[in-house]
Amino acid sequence: MQNLQRIQRQPVDSGIKIQMEATAMQKLWLWTDMAKGEVSCLGLVDEVVNADSKRITALVVADFFLVKQNCSYDETDMDIADVARLITELESKGVDSRKLRCWAHSHGGMQVFWSGQDETCIAGLANGEWLLSLVVNKRRDAIMRLDQYHPSHMYLADVVWETKFPLVDGLAESCMSEFKSKVQEAAFVPRNRDYGPASLRDAKERGALTMDELNDELDWLGLDRDELEPF
Repeated sequence: MQNLQRIQRQPVDSGIKIQMEATAMQKLWLWTDMAKGEVSCLGLVDEVVNADSKRITALVVADFFLVKQNCSYDETDMDIADVARLITELESKGVDSRKLRCWAHSHGGMQVFWSGQDETCIAGLANGEWLLSLVVNKRRDAIMRLDQYHPSHMYLADVVWETKFPLVDGLAESCMSEFKSKVQEAAFVPRNRDYGPASLRDAKERGALTMDELNDELDWLGLDRDELEPF
């Protein structure tokens, strides 16, 4: 049987930090799981600006809003009238609707990629400045895209981003205290600096990895078995 390797993506550093509030991310995962096929939503994005340089240093997706939409296995079509309703509602609450600069949608059980329909939707949401787009699936795969429209249209199809978890006062200290009291670590010196073949062989010899798990790790790391010493 052919051994299908997982292709390693290499997201691009956009030069600014892109984050997603944990609660917003959880809402998206819940809607993704609830939908039989695709589903989409719009997100409010906060800009973090450096006080001295006045440059944007981070984009933080603060919240997602679900609007009326027609969805199928491979399509999601948001109701324009309900999008307008959301904009009006936000403005009535004192929220700048121009911060609706993230479009997120699920591909259901399919892979994450930018389809022709996605490209059309992103073009329709163009605002003259910038837009974040996120596509996820039920397996928790996700890719983020950043479009810049000024002075010309350029985009990065797969940018580095992270989930932003709220800070809990005293949590780090509490975890450190519990870790020290319950975890005993043996002294060890890594055989090599990176997580590579030597450490994988050690793990297999200790019984920490089965052969199937070892093969999965080699696939994920993109290592060629022919270049490795026999296990």
